[in-house]
Parts: sequence; structure tokens; C-alpha cells
Amino acid sequence: MMPDDRGLPEITPYVDLIDRFLQGSVSAPDFQLTYLRMVKNERRILGGRVFPVLQELFEDADRYVADSRLRTGAEDLDDDGLMSCAARARSALRDLGYT
Repeated sequence: MMPDDRGLPEITPYVDLIDRFLQGSVSAPDFQLTYLRMVKNERRILGGRVFPVLQELFEDADRYVADSRLRTGAEDLDDDGLMSCAARARSALRDLGYT
């Protein structure tokens, strides 16, 4: 999943998690928890093309609210909203060369 010839960082764990979420093998709450933890624990500088995609999905995951009773703002995401954001991020990563 890492296009070495393009000089892009190896991000297989991120891509795998996104793919498993999109395929339905990871729930939205589990995706949120795992993804936020992964990004917070990242110690590398991921570069100008990859970082914005992962950062935007981080912000989306942070806006996810599993309990509908706790969603109070238009910016709060439900399961479907988080899924759409993950699909957008995956498409952007695919465009960069992560297959």
C-alpha cells in the first residue's frame, strides 16, 4: 500500500483501519477510538500530501457522537456521517497512490 517511488510515507495501519470500517468489520465507535488514538500517538512527520487527509479525518472522527441524544450541533456526526468522511479520506488516499 506504500508507493515508495512517490516518496509517500508508509501508512498501512491507517489505510487498513479505514478499509475495515468502510467494509463494516469495525463499528463507528471503535473506528473513532482507534483512529484518534493512532493519530495522537503518531511520531512521524507524514508530509504535505498525506497529513491533510489524515488530519481532516481526525477532525471528523473527533466530531463523531455515537449517542444520538448527545448530538447537539449541526457539526456533530452520526455513524453515516463518519462513514462518508472515511470514504472521502480513502478516496483521497487512493488518488495519492495508496491502493
